[in-house]
Amino acid sequence: MINKILVAYATWAGATHEIADEIAKEIRFITPSASVDVVPTKEVENIGDYDAVILGSSIHASQPIRTLNQFIKKNRSLLENMPVAVFVVCANMWEDTPKARTETSQWIQKVLDKYPEIQPVSLGLFAGAVITDGEDFNNLNIVFRKTIESMRKNLIKQYGKTDFRDWDAIRTWADEVAESFNQKA
Repeated sequence: MINKILVAYATWAGATHEIADEIAKEIRFITPSASVDVVPTKEVENIGDYDAVILGSSIHASQPIRTLNQFIKKNRSLLENMPVAVFVVCANMWEDTPKARTETSQWIQKVLDKYPEIQPVSLGLFAGAVITDGEDFNNLNIVFRKTIESMRKNLIKQYGKTDFRDWDAIRTWADEVAESFNQKA
């Protein structure tokens, strides 16, 4: 039985953090006996107490956030012996097309290919949001904050919105991951 799950995420301005929180909330709902922690990858001290790990990262300019790769590298020997799921949050997924899925999968696969001993039970591909408030955004340096604020204005002008996340798809993926984890137990 999977009793303790870590959702470790790497975010830029907070969209991936919010998705990680929603995934954890859904898994707690589906598997009430499971303890689920949500922690930024750069703050995770030890994964040895967990039965399973969900890793998430936003992707910018076709690259996952560096702390995701650092996390996997640091914990590879433990990750290869437990169920792992991976999700990415990317502007490329604003339109969920076969081309977008292929490209986005290839970008995260470049990181995963470095660790062939780690075989994720599932890969979630999600559209993100441009967030210009909250702790994650406020912790960015001024250059990144100004870049994101500019992106926000352009998205509002072009699409009339800045949030492209499909919360139903995210929850459905979390349900599938919880089921896969329990099958691996």
